[in-house]
Amino acid sequence: MSTLGSYAGMSTYSGAMHFKSIASCLDLQNGFVVLNGERNNGEFTINCEVSLKLNELGVKMFPVPALSTTKVKFENTPPLTEEFVLSVWTIEGVKLSQRKESGYNLFQGVTLDVSQLQTGAYVLRIESPHYVDALKFVKGL
Repeated sequence: MSTLGSYAGMSTYSGAMHFKSIASCLDLQNGFVVLNGERNNGEFTINCEVSLKLNELGVKMFPVPALSTTKVKFENTPPLTEEFVLSVWTIEGVKLSQRKESGYNLFQGVTLDVSQLQTGAYVLRIESPHYVDALKFVKGL
């Protein structure tokens, strides 16, 4: 994707970009949705239609602030066999770690080791082919 611009003597129209996609074409970074489409893999149309479920699983993290470990748990029942990717990001958008967990494990609650993180704010991103969520958290002393 390139930036919008114009050439001398040409008129431009900079309306909103609309697309039809699935989860694999979206990336969540720094709180913004970014299109990461592959060439010849996606349908660009007038209306946007995205089949993702945002925060439908009720992600909880405790204790807050996190010290050496924190627990991540779904409050609502997910598809128990679906695979979820948990990744920890800096606020600046740098991925620090990633791991996979089943919906069953996340419903029961999984322990996340944050002992190697410096004190500060981070983002936990949880995604699967059908769900996506991001949760800001603080790593304490």
